Amino acid sequence: MDLGITGKVALVTGGSRGIGRVVAQLLAAEGCKVAVVARTKADIDDAVASIASEGGEAWGVSADIGDQEEVRRAVTEVRERLGSPQIVIGQTKFNIPGDFADITDTDQYVESFRSYTMSQIYLLHAVLPGMKEAGWGRFVHIGSATAKEPVGNIHHAIANATRPSTVGLLKTVSDEYAQYGITINTVAPGWIETQNAVNYLRDNAGLASEDDRREWMRDNARVPAARMGRPDEIASMIV
Repeated sequence: MDLGITGKVALVTGGSRGIGRVVAQLLAAEGCKVAVVARTKADIDDAVASIASEGGEAWGVSADIGDQEEVRRAVTEVRERLGSPQIVIGQTKFNIPGDFADITDTDQYVESFRSYTMSQIYLLHAVLPGMKEAGWGRFVHIGSATAKEPVGNIHHAIANATRPSTVGLLKTVSDEYAQYGITINTVAPGWIETQNAVNYLRDNAGLASEDDRREWMRDNARVPAARMGRPDEIASMIV
């Protein structure tokens, strides 16, 4: 299928693993020039090599998008190497589980806000001017379904408190920038079978096998399909 995005520059944060990696692969398959942005160089290099082996064009940048200066540097490097990003996938990972009574260090809420929301502010400031100048842009944030409806049985008071702020921010910016041909959306997955999610269920719910996870999905998470979603199912929709 030709989605009409051939030749566009796509910047994918968290593009070395999980959903982000599959998004990067699919964007490259659509003819985009993909910048894979993540923290760990070895993972970036592996993702870039995988895309190249399938005939795609990709380049890697190591950066922490929770740091404004690193975001500016990364976007500048992408612009100089590939061109101005017109497609941007934004996401971060912040994982401190616990019920409300367990969280005694309240600065962790601030750290979570900085990770989830400030990182997207930094990205938006860095890429929106170029999108506005081009008269076309796509910004997709990979968030979480818990931003809309917190799930009590996974014990994430901090994330449940701070994730909604990112959605509110992006909806506000979306309304302001739609007039320039720019769309800004949040995709909010539930349980997706990334390595991070598998590790979380192993460490926090004692689920060691696929059969254990399927049973838990059916009985605890109330997922009718009795399975976790696949990364490609979310990534294909984003693309």
